[in-house]
Amino acid sequence: MKWCRLLLLLPSLALAQPPGGQIDQQQFFEQSKEKMLPMMAKSIPAMKQTKSCLETANDQAAFEKCAEIMTAMEKEIKERLGPVPGVPKGQQQPTKTPKDIKFTPEAKKNMMKFLERSIMIGTAMQKCFTESSTVDQMQGCMQAARPKPKQ
Repeated sequence: MKWCRLLLLLPSLALAQPPGGQIDQQQFFEQSKEKMLPMMAKSIPAMKQTKSCLETANDQAAFEKCAEIMTAMEKEIKERLGPVPGVPKGQQQPTKTPKDIKFTPEAKKNMMKFLERSIMIGTAMQKCFTESSTVDQMQGCMQAARPKPKQ
């Protein structure tokens, strides 16, 4: 699940002021876009596969099999992105193994909700990165993609 959290942080990372202000925002955006699009092309299908797997998981063994999909993707994302910016190395959380996640109906429900949100955000980001050529376009696209509050 932690790798999904990384994906949820991507909009702020992609649009944040570069560390130290050494490069301009446009250059930082272009570098982020180049790095993120291939990762999203892999992570969104993995999240969908995990969600599909979880829909039928009704015990610990099945739950662990679904969690393995997430764990493999988390490992790949960590290798591509490196440490999470702004989080000191000693404070980075270790990766949980599938066996560390215990199956309960509540855990399944929470994971399903989290994956649905992650898929929605990831899909919007992928679309916005693809369609945007400037930081302002990306910000406008992500703002427009925000879910509207239910009335």
